[in-house]
Amino acid sequence: MSRYGYPHPQGTGSRTTDTYQGGDVEATLAADLLHGLAHDHSVPGAQLTLHQSGESLSVTTGVTRVGTLRTVTADTAFALGSVTKAFTATVITQLVARGDLEWDEPVAEYLAEFDGAVDEKMSAITLRHLLAHTAGLIADHELDDARESSLARYTANVATTSALDEPGRRFSYSNSGYNIVGRVIETACDMKWQAVVENSLLRPLGIDPVFLNGGSAEGLRTLADGHAVRPGRERTAHPVGQYVPAGWAPASGLAGSADDLVVLAALHLGTHPDADTLLPAADRAEMAALDPYADAFGMADGWGLGLAHYASPDGPWLGHDGTADGGTAHLRFHPRTGTAVALTTNATTGSLLWADLVDTLREHGIPVGDHRPTVSATPVVTTGFDRFTGDYGNGDTRFAIRTRPDGTALYLTDTTGLTADLTLHGDLIFIARRTDTDTAPYTGRFVIGPATGDVVLMQLGGRSARRTLIV
Repeated sequence: MSRYGYPHPQGTGSRTTDTYQGGDVEATLAADLLHGLAHDHSVPGAQLTLHQSGESLSVTTGVTRVGTLRTVTADTAFALGSVTKAFTATVITQLVARGDLEWDEPVAEYLAEFDGAVDEKMSAITLRHLLAHTAGLIADHELDDARESSLARYTANVATTSALDEPGRRFSYSNSGYNIVGRVIETACDMKWQAVVENSLLRPLGIDPVFLNGGSAEGLRTLADGHAVRPGRERTAHPVGQYVPAGWAPASGLAGSADDLVVLAALHLGTHPDADTLLPAADRAEMAALDPYADAFGMADGWGLGLAHYASPDGPWLGHDGTADGGTAHLRFHPRTGTAVALTTNATTGSLLWADLVDTLREHGIPVGDHRPTVSATPVVTTGFDRFTGDYGNGDTRFAIRTRPDGTALYLTDTTGLTADLTLHGDLIFIARRTDTDTAPYTGRFVIGPATGDVVLMQLGGRSARRTLIV
């Protein structure tokens, strides 16, 4: 039995003869599948947990760092990246369920830091906006001192920025918004975000917390190192440091295992023994409900309150994806059948592994929901690139789009070193394929201003960036 009360084998490459109802994925196949996909994509280590028909299966493969013999186990913690947001959203929903907060009350009512906001749009932002990424906030605001952990100071600093859009108008993925959600949690509970998450959610679920920027449980579990895989024939994984600004803890500061993600899914599915106590059914439904204004183009097929919607042949699945420096995490669960799937990896190519895993599981009768890049039916654009070239900004995030030296296509760069070639179609949808790191491609699109007919906005990976310079 696992520590969550779900029977599953433990250890690397575990073998059993359990077979899922509705699919023929046995433990041996699952272990061999994970090992093979990790090899194919140069992923040093990974965990896969499947839960279906009341049974859970966990398999692991590889090592926590290349060049070592530190084997990945079911208990190894991997950086969860943005899957942290699903935990933060669950905690804020617990507070709403208790009557401490309201979904549609302006967060300025809870945050003294918003009293002096320079943009009056911020006065209308609600918790619902923040959790659905429709608050109109900039995406990735950072403080000058990345070691600054005060969410109060972080929130006050965001209040000095200009909003990207009117609240409730359109989806634009925002780490900044979730860090502000963390501050709301602190003001409602009069304690640090880490303590609330640990005491209200993680410990009750049987999860030993691992916080990437400190916390009471830091270091009690082995943490897998991240790895970058460079494009090329060899595709060798190289260890990289995992950078998460201290003020970003509520958005991306957790580490955990695939088992941990499946137990969070069990809470939202209502199958965890304490589900109704920790998160009443009505509030679980509120989180899962599709927000009509959250068009999560390029990221998911829809969005709720902290949970993304992913299409599948068997209807929508819920969950979240996360990327960290040198790692990925993926969670999916299906409300109708109670099936859950979680994958953690310690390489940038984990997103490619995930896509192959989804395809294979679908072949074996588990139609996992996933969002795939939009395939445009319009011709590829080969001329007229001046219409799109320029600089695009979203807070501290800056993109430059230029024409290749040979004049045949566009490419994109940002200040972090990201470089990607763009394949642009006539409907203004493009596919961005990174050339600096091997990872799954991104889907984006250009948006035309109705008044002028000019390109005014670029959407990439769920984020909107306004055109600030035409070149």
